Amino acid sequence: MLKFPVPFATTVFVCTHKRPEGHPKPCCADRGGAELREELRQMVRSGGLEGKVRVFASGCLGGCEQGPMAVKYPDGELMMGVKPQDLPGIFEELKGAE
Repeated sequence: MLKFPVPFATTVFVCTHKRPEGHPKPCCADRGGAELREELRQMVRSGGLEGKVRVFASGCLGGCEQGPMAVKYPDGELMMGVKPQDLPGIFEELKGAE
Protein backbone atom coordinates (compact mmCIF):
# COMPACT_ATOMS: atom_id res chain seq x y z
CA MET A 1 0.00 0.00 0.00
CA LEU A 2 1.23 3.47 -0.87
CA LYS A 3 0.52 6.38 1.44
CA PHE A 4 0.84 10.02 0.49
CA PRO A 5 0.28 13.22 2.44
CA VAL A 6 -3.01 14.89 1.56
CA PRO A 7 -2.27 18.10 -0.36
CA PHE A 8 -5.37 19.92 0.96
CA ALA A 9 -6.42 20.80 4.50
CA THR A 10 -10.11 19.90 4.30
CA THR A 11 -12.13 17.37 2.34
CA VAL A 12 -15.92 17.27 2.00
CA PHE A 13 -17.68 14.17 0.68
CA VAL A 14 -21.24 14.80 -0.55
CA CYS A 15 -23.41 11.75 -1.11
CA THR A 16 -24.60 11.48 -4.69
CA HIS A 17 -25.69 7.85 -4.40
CA LYS A 18 -28.55 6.79 -6.70
CA ARG A 19 -30.74 3.84 -5.72
CA PRO A 20 -32.54 1.73 -8.32
CA GLU A 21 -36.04 2.79 -9.34
CA GLY A 22 -38.62 1.41 -6.91
CA HIS A 23 -36.15 0.92 -4.04
CA PRO A 24 -37.92 1.39 -0.68
CA LYS A 25 -35.21 3.66 0.76
CA PRO A 26 -34.69 7.25 -0.42
CA CYS A 27 -31.38 8.34 -1.92
CA CYS A 28 -29.37 11.53 -1.88
CA ALA A 29 -29.28 11.70 -5.68
CA ASP A 30 -33.07 12.13 -5.76
CA ARG A 31 -32.80 14.82 -3.08
CA GLY A 32 -30.28 16.99 -4.92
CA GLY A 33 -26.95 15.56 -3.69
CA ALA A 34 -25.14 16.04 -7.01
CA GLU A 35 -26.39 19.62 -7.36
CA LEU A 36 -25.30 20.42 -3.79
CA ARG A 37 -21.86 18.99 -4.47
CA GLU A 38 -21.47 20.98 -7.67
CA GLU A 39 -22.62 24.22 -6.04
CA LEU A 40 -20.21 23.74 -3.12
CA ARG A 41 -17.38 22.99 -5.58
CA GLN A 42 -18.14 26.24 -7.40
CA MET A 43 -18.12 28.15 -4.11
CA VAL A 44 -14.72 26.65 -3.25
CA ARG A 45 -13.34 27.61 -6.68
CA SER A 46 -14.72 31.14 -6.76
CA GLY A 47 -13.87 31.69 -3.08
CA GLY A 48 -10.17 31.03 -3.60
CA LEU A 49 -10.05 27.76 -1.66
CA GLU A 50 -9.12 25.51 -4.59
CA GLY A 51 -6.02 23.57 -3.59
CA LYS A 52 -6.91 23.90 0.09
CA VAL A 53 -10.38 22.30 0.09
CA ARG A 54 -11.62 19.41 -2.06
CA VAL A 55 -15.27 18.48 -2.56
CA PHE A 56 -15.82 14.90 -3.70
CA ALA A 57 -18.88 12.87 -4.64
CA SER A 58 -19.38 9.84 -2.44
CA GLY A 59 -21.45 6.73 -2.35
CA CYS A 60 -23.97 6.10 0.40
CA LEU A 61 -23.03 7.58 3.77
CA GLY A 62 -25.96 5.95 5.59
CA GLY A 63 -28.82 7.89 7.13
CA CYS A 64 -30.64 7.93 3.80
CA GLU A 65 -33.88 9.11 5.38
CA GLN A 66 -32.10 12.30 6.55
CA GLY A 67 -30.29 13.00 3.24
CA PRO A 68 -28.69 14.59 1.45
CA MET A 69 -25.69 13.72 3.56
CA ALA A 70 -22.15 15.12 3.64
CA VAL A 71 -19.11 14.51 5.79
CA LYS A 72 -16.20 16.87 6.37
CA TYR A 73 -12.66 15.77 7.18
CA PRO A 74 -10.37 15.94 9.06
CA ASP A 75 -12.85 16.78 11.82
CA GLY A 76 -15.30 14.02 10.80
CA GLU A 77 -18.36 16.28 10.93
CA LEU A 78 -21.43 14.48 9.55
CA MET A 79 -24.05 16.77 8.02
CA MET A 80 -27.56 15.45 7.47
CA GLY A 81 -30.43 17.00 5.54
CA VAL A 82 -28.17 19.46 3.73
CA LYS A 83 -30.14 22.05 1.77
CA PRO A 84 -28.94 24.69 -0.72
CA GLN A 85 -29.45 27.40 1.92
CA ASP A 86 -26.94 25.55 4.19
CA LEU A 87 -24.08 25.89 1.69
CA PRO A 88 -23.03 29.47 2.57
CA GLY A 89 -22.60 28.44 6.21
CA ILE A 90 -20.67 25.31 5.23
CA PHE A 91 -18.48 27.44 2.97
CA GLU A 92 -17.78 29.88 5.81
CA GLU A 93 -16.67 26.95 7.98
CA LEU A 94 -14.37 25.80 5.18
CA LYS A 95 -12.86 29.29 4.91
CA GLY A 96 -12.20 29.24 8.65
CA ALA A 97 -10.45 25.87 8.48
CA GLU A 98 -7.79 26.87 5.95
